[in-house]
Amino acid sequence: WYQRRVRDYELHLRREQLAKISDNEHTDTQADRWRNWLIDYKAALDIDANGYTGDYWCARRKVQESVNPVVIPRNHVLQRAIDKAEKGDYTLTRRLLEVFEEPYQEPREEWIPVRNIEDKAACVVT
Repeated sequence: WYQRRVRDYELHLRREQLAKISDNEHTDTQADRWRNWLIDYKAALDIDANGYTGDYWCARRKVQESVNPVVIPRNHVLQRAIDKAEKGDYTLTRRLLEVFEEPYQEPREEWIPVRNIEDKAACVVT
C-alpha cells in the first residue's frame, strides 16, 4: 500500500515537471534520448564485432536466417488447403506439409503459395 502511494506521488511530480516543459524542450529531450540510444547501440555493435574474424555481417545474416523461418503458414493458404481436404483433395495439404516441415529452407518456387488478387478468399498455388 505504502509503495503504491509513493509511486503515485512520484508519478504526480513527474507529470507536473513534464507540464512545465515547452514543446521545443520536450522535442530536444526526445532527440537527445534517441541520439544517446543510437550511440549506445552502435557501441554494442562494435563490441559485438570486435575480435571477429571473417565477414561479420555475413555471419549475422546466417544467424538471423537460422532463427527466422522463410516460410510462414498464412491463414488464407491453410484455409484453402482445409477446404480442399474437406472435399477429398489432399494434394495442396501434402504440398504445404512438405514445405512447412522445413520452414528455414527456401522452397522450390512451384511450392510457394500465391494469393490470387482477384479472388481475395482464395489462394492459387503455382
